[in-house]
Amino acid sequence: MKTLYEEVRHEMHEIGTGAEHCMVLLQRAFMRNSLDPLNACRDKLAVYKNAEPELAKKVKELARKDESKRVYAAIFQCLVSICDDLAELTEPLEKKIKEKVLFSDRAVTEVSFLSQNLAELLKATGDLILVKNPVLLRYVLESESMVVKMAIEYATQHEERMIEGLCLPVASPIFLRMLELFMGIARQAKEIASTLSQ
Repeated sequence: MKTLYEEVRHEMHEIGTGAEHCMVLLQRAFMRNSLDPLNACRDKLAVYKNAEPELAKKVKELARKDESKRVYAAIFQCLVSICDDLAELTEPLEKKIKEKVLFSDRAVTEVSFLSQNLAELLKATGDLILVKNPVLLRYVLESESMVVKMAIEYATQHEERMIEGLCLPVASPIFLRMLELFMGIARQAKEIASTLSQ
């Protein structure tokens, strides 16, 4: 029978793996301009949202029983934030798909690049919860840094394209909101890695 500690880690790992799958679904929705993968992502996130109170209880109990396991409360909050950001990411994506908002080829490439890297980052973060591996830890920290740096760079380049009239004004808030949420997800993953490295 699993200990409470093992249960908590496995359930958190499942959320991390699920977050990676959600990122892949959102990337698919973006590339195919399809609501089906977007809705599949929302369904998956709803399952985690429903399981949240029960896992929160287990995390609290674990911290109460063992002071050294308090870090899992912080990790749990980061996972909740990642899922919240993924849920928020469905909003601008839905708008883009329903209103048939066109992105430039460059913006499509940038969103694809970042979402692919975020999916890999989320997978590594989920695995890190189960196995405190220094290689995984370094990968998560370096990936977060790269995702945030590139998102800021893409936002700056986008503003320049807007000034030059190369981008549609209707696409701008959607693109910028997506970049903002990508950075938020990456930062929460970094926070998990930093917490586990202590």
